[in-house]
Amino acid sequence: MIQTLTQQIEALASGVNSSSELAAGSLDRAARHAKLNAFVALDPDLVMRQARAADERRRQGKALSPIDGVPIAIKDNYLTADYPTTACSNALPLERQGQDATIVANLRKAGAVIFAKTNMHEWAYGATNSASSFGATRNPRNPDHITGGSSGGSGAAVAAGIVSAALGSDTGGSIRIPSGACGIYGFKPSYGRASRNGVLPLSWSLDAPGPITAALDDIIHLMPFICGEDGNDPATLRSLAFGPVGRLDRPRLINLAGEGLERSDDVDGSFLSALRRSGAEVTNRELEGVSSYFAAWEAILHCEASSYHAELLARNPSGFTALTRAHLEAGTRISGVELLKAQRIRGQLTTQLNGLGDWDALVLPTLPVVAPKIGDDWQTFGGRRVTTQDSMTWFCWIGNLAGLPCISIPCGSSPEGLPVGMMLMGRYGQDERLLAVARWVDRRINMDA
Repeated sequence: MIQTLTQQIEALASGVNSSSELAAGSLDRAARHAKLNAFVALDPDLVMRQARAADERRRQGKALSPIDGVPIAIKDNYLTADYPTTACSNALPLERQGQDATIVANLRKAGAVIFAKTNMHEWAYGATNSASSFGATRNPRNPDHITGGSSGGSGAAVAAGIVSAALGSDTGGSIRIPSGACGIYGFKPSYGRASRNGVLPLSWSLDAPGPITAALDDIIHLMPFICGEDGNDPATLRSLAFGPVGRLDRPRLINLAGEGLERSDDVDGSFLSALRRSGAEVTNRELEGVSSYFAAWEAILHCEASSYHAELLARNPSGFTALTRAHLEAGTRISGVELLKAQRIRGQLTTQLNGLGDWDALVLPTLPVVAPKIGDDWQTFGGRRVTTQDSMTWFCWIGNLAGLPCISIPCGSSPEGLPVGMMLMGRYGQDERLLAVARWVDRRINMDA
């Protein structure tokens, strides 16, 4: 049974557990699950020093926050003062940068135990977590299968119960994909609600940092340390601090379908069954123009990634894997005219989503297939044959292109026992309301199951 962050907060507050006990337990589980390859940097002495300091603060009645003393893992594209940050690429040296990303600094100030750096798809430029300078990550639900990526190490660490929470980043679903594939919870905030400062970018206008957790309420506990204005990230300059997540009446969901949104029968069966159990008001609507929107997302991603990496690619091309290098080189061949057209199409997607009517959340499966086997390059579903990479981002990119808050929650499993996830997307800036909708749905499809 995975211990949630909420349970750990309660155990620390009541004295049932000390931070040292939680940290020692996490270290023990990390050793027992070493074959998952979830971590790329872990210093047990450093972990225990942080935990003992948290225990001393509590002994003196000076706990810094409710999460003071809780172990939290960090994706390897977040700068951390005490661990190297390499984005799991040989293009960067294995050395400490000596500073924290804003969100890591916020967690550290709150007393969280910065536990380890997690494995990821190189530079977050992929959704399988198979391309990493540290090797592939394996799915705790079945080690023969991928975690999905790019935040696959964070997903594996939480799904295996090593830690109750980890940070990820999301450019086309990279928080939600491993959450869906591993049967846990992942939240992508609205663009600009959470600081990207100190998070090595993939695509500036698509990236969003956020948490992966063992339970939905864990996300709510963490968001005050993730959301808010940061002078080092201009996108957050109008960002509000995270507010209360209220309660609501029966939510109105729009189940999106249509060409380009196909899914496997196993996934669709679990997903539709969960929708029925939720008791929400569900309307089915088709999303038109999916292929052009997807092409716009890809064009923006590739151009921005190539722009960021241009100098490093010229200086050290052999430091990148062949596939990442090919992606970066392809991005340089997209013209300015094509990029401007993509940005115009991006606006059309937002207009269409806003025009679907009255809704509290848009809903889709998180993935069109369950977690593929390691080494499987192609997936077949809904009359389509697509690459495993494209299958992982099949639905998730919509939330990034439109900048919407998105969450993946578990909603069932395949006949083989692999998890199926449900993705809910809220209106821009209404992250708290989306979490209220997700909590309403989650309690009916998971807690009442």
